[in-house]
Amino acid sequence: MKFLSDLLGQPAIIAGLVVLLGLIALKRPITEIIRGTIRAILGFVILLAGTTLIVGALSNFGKLFESAFSMQGIIPSNEAAISVIIAKYGSVATFIFVAGLILNVILARLTKYKYIFLASDHAFYMACAITPVMILAGFNTIESIIFGSLLLGVILCIMPALAHPTMKLITGKDNESFAHFGTLGYWLSAQIGKSFGKNSKSIEEIEFPKSLAFLQDSNVSVSLVMTLLFFIVTIISGPNVIAKLTDMNPYVWAFLQAIEFAAGIVVLLAGVNMLLEEITPAFKGFSSRIVPNAIPAYPFAILFKGTSNALLAGFLSSLLGGILGMLIQILIGTIVILPGIVFHFFCGGLSAIFGNATGGRKGALLGPFINGIFMTFLPILFINLFTKFGFVTTTFSDSDFLFVDTILGSIISSTNKVVFMVVIVIIFILPFVMTLITKNNESQYTKNCN
Repeated sequence: MKFLSDLLGQPAIIAGLVVLLGLIALKRPITEIIRGTIRAILGFVILLAGTTLIVGALSNFGKLFESAFSMQGIIPSNEAAISVIIAKYGSVATFIFVAGLILNVILARLTKYKYIFLASDHAFYMACAITPVMILAGFNTIESIIFGSLLLGVILCIMPALAHPTMKLITGKDNESFAHFGTLGYWLSAQIGKSFGKNSKSIEEIEFPKSLAFLQDSNVSVSLVMTLLFFIVTIISGPNVIAKLTDMNPYVWAFLQAIEFAAGIVVLLAGVNMLLEEITPAFKGFSSRIVPNAIPAYPFAILFKGTSNALLAGFLSSLLGGILGMLIQILIGTIVILPGIVFHFFCGGLSAIFGNATGGRKGALLGPFINGIFMTFLPILFINLFTKFGFVTTTFSDSDFLFVDTILGSIISSTNKVVFMVVIVIIFILPFVMTLITKNNESQYTKNCN
């Protein structure tokens, strides 16, 4: 089980396996199979290296931000949250994860939800998020694994289905979806864009004066904006705080942190390009043999190409919403949720991309702002339900983890173990029911046409 956990817990390995199976299904030569598999794994490792650079710079920015504004409170962090679960229920979460991945493929094969969730790291995070729900319901180990994996399998199919309509607008392709568990927040941003952004131009179409034409190079514009932000928090924090992070001159260090952030995006995109070169054609072979008409749900980085304006606008807008939400919490005397810089960059930026697709600039700014406020209050409900598991100083940060746990935790609080089992079984059966309804409607339509 440790071997399976380590193997399937690595997104790069999952990508390599998909390419391996796809190329075998296409009956490609062994040399091409080896080449494609290794290149897919390399692409994902390069992608993750870029992500590490970005998160490292954002982590330092977050420390300065907290120090600059003297804030104390709970910091949302997916990584910190799963560490709480793994310490107590790691084996349960691992079994749920592996069984959930298998059920994802089975559901994609047998239902109309043909989505294969390729972000195995987020699948593992969701397994960790589901685990305390099972324990709260009073399930034993076997029951937790069975019912937890049923839930995970459905979630891995349904969330990409929810993102798919907007993904078609973003990519212009019908055969790609999205695998990242901030989906409910991105869907909300897309709906806000649709409601308030009619006829608004894309935020990526901003026209710069000739004197500022250099800003059209996304690498340059990202570097300059992040340099400005780092300089602001460096000035406010003061030299004593900077001295705890580096021996360098504060402003040289701040500038290099901004450049590392921009370099991280460049590296990430290089990995994305290499990965897609191998996984896209191979996935056709995988789907034709295992899951006919399968739709790959790619990790978040698939959307980073050509969206630098949306990423920066979404980060700043979401951060502003998070700060506003925090101030409201201070005023009304509730638990205070501090702005998680990593969350606001990734989920804020992705919210802007979804909002921009349906509502242009208005959607790209308003969607992340409202999502930032919403995601500052949702963790409070989560903490109230799961404090006894050790969620005192941190929570999950992304919408889907918090929403799933809050809804299911609320059901458990108002029902009993048997009723909750029935609820999970109904959730698992629902994709099959929806598939039958769709087939019956299509048959009736065909009969009427004839």
